[in-house]
Amino acid sequence: MGVTDSLKSAMSQATKKASEKASEYAGSHQTQIDAGLDKVGDMADKATKGKYTSRIETGRDKAKDAVHKMGGPKDTIQGEATEKPADAASDQTPGPTSGQTPGDQEATK
Repeated sequence: MGVTDSLKSAMSQATKKASEKASEYAGSHQTQIDAGLDKVGDMADKATKGKYTSRIETGRDKAKDAVHKMGGPKDTIQGEATEKPADAASDQTPGPTSGQTPGDQEATK
């Protein structure tokens, strides 16, 4: 491995770590970031005397969406469990109980 490859590897790792830190920060400070985006949007709207209100709102909303995507888990929905509990055999169809056969179960319905 040459010097160039070593530098590329080091830069890749540093970039990945910085990206992870930014995502972590965005996730834990979404409320403050949203408030800041609202304030900047209001300032821009005031400076342009309302001429670009819809464009400013669109940009602000897209920025908020990007922040919310950064801060959330990558493969799960927020609040969703990532692993099933050990006793999660409930998704399987229950078989016959107490020695009954499938025909006996239908007869009792």
